[in-house]
Amino acid sequence: MQSLLFLSDMKTCTKRSLTTHIHLAELVKQTTEESSFRQRWQTERSMLESEQCYDMLEDSIACQEPPYQLLRLLCLQSLTSGGIKSAKFDSLRREVVQTYGYEYLFVLNNLEKAKLFRRKDTSWMDTASTFTNLRKQLALINAEVNTADPDDVSYVSSGYAPLTARLVQTATQGWTGKDEALRELPGRLIDVTQREIPEDFATSLKRSVIGPGLAPLSALATINDKKKPVLVVYFVGGVTLMEIAALRFLSKRPTFPFSIVCITTNIINGGTLLKSLS
Repeated sequence: MQSLLFLSDMKTCTKRSLTTHIHLAELVKQTTEESSFRQRWQTERSMLESEQCYDMLEDSIACQEPPYQLLRLLCLQSLTSGGIKSAKFDSLRREVVQTYGYEYLFVLNNLEKAKLFRRKDTSWMDTASTFTNLRKQLALINAEVNTADPDDVSYVSSGYAPLTARLVQTATQGWTGKDEALRELPGRLIDVTQREIPEDFATSLKRSVIGPGLAPLSALATINDKKKPVLVVYFVGGVTLMEIAALRFLSKRPTFPFSIVCITTNIINGGTLLKSLS
């Protein structure tokens, strides 16, 4: 009798879960089929491929697109192009302030201080070539995504592999041939393998040698076929849901030697990041 009740409850729960997933799929489909969504996706993709989309940015300002959506595109254009030419930079700033109000001048100033939106300056490192090198060496763009049988983390965003997920994937294969790309990333580069006597953080900072990454551990992980060892990926400052989805996808791959656990100080997205600077 109890078994029959359990089966009945299980069927009811399964039906409710299926209904919920169908409703979610319908909402996602409705959003992704909108022309505005497709245009925005195409614009972001073009920027990631180092194309200049100033006409589209100016049209978005003229149409009074939601301000933070526009600011996200301005930052993406700046980051992938190594900054924006001085005349165009001043023109875009002026149009944003005139369209959305003087209070966004403070947001633009903060974005410039954070180097997310800045004018092109020859005294700065050429971040356009930096991003281009990263895109090519780490294969961040996948033009042919296998949707029938996904085999790459770029599947989660229809062609773009999040940089953090690609770095985790590369670490398990070893850093050989990736030295240049790693050194172009902002911030300190530390590759430390703790041994019997732990190395303190100050000593680790003094070292600049790129080690083998997780490649030696990956070789050991393949020995145990029953259960993958756990790899903890910690994000300081925050992580996006797309990055989490990419790491989950990677973790479930039979060929990936680790089971990934994500730890973070916060869940963020482009909107929350920009609003924190306003």
